[in-house]
Amino acid sequence: MNKQTTIVTVASYYGSGSSAVTDYVSEFDNVKSLTSYEFRFIQDPDGVAELEYNLVENFNRHNSGHALKRYKKLVDYYGEHLFVKRYEGFFDNKWKKISYEYIENLTDFKYPGLWQYDFYDNGAWYEFWHKLPDRLLHKTVWKNKVDKHFFFDKGITYASHPTEERFLQCTREYTRKLMSAANKENCPIMIVDQLLPSTNIERHMRYFDNIKAFVVERDPRDIFLLAKYVWHDLVIPHDVELFCKWFLYTRSARKTEIWNPEKIMLIQFEDLIYKYDETTAKIREWLGLNEEEHINPYKYLDPNKSINNTRLWEKNSSYIEEATYIKNRLSEYIYEIN
Repeated sequence: MNKQTTIVTVASYYGSGSSAVTDYVSEFDNVKSLTSYEFRFIQDPDGVAELEYNLVENFNRHNSGHALKRYKKLVDYYGEHLFVKRYEGFFDNKWKKISYEYIENLTDFKYPGLWQYDFYDNGAWYEFWHKLPDRLLHKTVWKNKVDKHFFFDKGITYASHPTEERFLQCTREYTRKLMSAANKENCPIMIVDQLLPSTNIERHMRYFDNIKAFVVERDPRDIFLLAKYVWHDLVIPHDVELFCKWFLYTRSARKTEIWNPEKIMLIQFEDLIYKYDETTAKIREWLGLNEEEHINPYKYLDPNKSINNTRLWEKNSSYIEEATYIKNRLSEYIYEIN
C-alpha cells in the first residue's frame, strides 16, 4: 500500500447513521471502499486495544498470555467459515495469515501449559469432562496421591511483554499489511467502517500509519423511534426514560475529550440530508477529494431517499409523546431544521 494512502473510518454510537458518510465517500473514483461491513477488531472486547492493556500496561504471568489467546479466538471468529463469510474476502484471503503472524511477532516465547481460565473460556462442561478421568483415578488407584493431571489437554501458554514502542511498531506493521491486502488497487484513500470507537479515539489512532475518522451524531428522537418501532433491536433501551440515560451515558466522553480537528470530524447525520451540498463539500475538502472524481453521485447516499428516515414523529402521531419527552431531556442534541 502506498505510504500516502489515507485510511478513513467512521465511528458512531449505534443507530446514528454513520453509514451515510461511508456511502458518500464510496461514490468517488479514487476511493477503495470495504463497503459498510463493520471491522471492529481494534476496539471490541478481546481486540487489539485490550492486547495493549494486557501486554504493555498491565502485564503479568497470566493475563498477558490469556489476552493473546483471546485475540487469536477473535481472529478465528472473524475468519471465513463454512456458512459464514466475514473478513477473509475483504483482506485477499489473508486475514488469518496476517493476524497469526502478528500474534507470533508479539510473543516472546510459548510452552505447553494451561491454567484455570483455559477451562473458563471453554465452559463448565469442558472442564468437567477433562477433569473427570483424573478425579475417578484419584478416588481409586491413585487415592491419596498428588494430582497427576495425565489426561489434561495442556494447550499452549503464551508469554509476551513488549514495550509500548514495540507493541505500536508491531501493530502498525500489522494494520499496514491488512490494509495493503485490502487495497490492491493502491487507491490514495480507503474507507473502512468502524475501525475506531467513538470514545478515546486518538489512543486507537496510534495503531495506524495515517488515519482520519468521522464521528456521526443523529437526533436522538429518530434513533429511539427507529430502534423501537422499525429495527426492533435490543441494543438500546426501548423504555424512553432509560433511553435518555443510555444516550447521555454513551456520549459522556465527548464532554472531556479534545479532538484533533485535522484527524477527527464530527458530522451530524441530518446535515447530510438537509444541507447536502454544504456538508459534502466540507467532507471533500477535509479528505482532499475532487468533485470531478465523484463518479457515482447519489448511488449510495441519496438524500431524497434518506429523508424518509428522519423526523419520524412528524409522520406518525403515536410517536409524538415519546419524541417530546426526549426533546425535553436531551435538548442539546436535538436537531432543528433552520
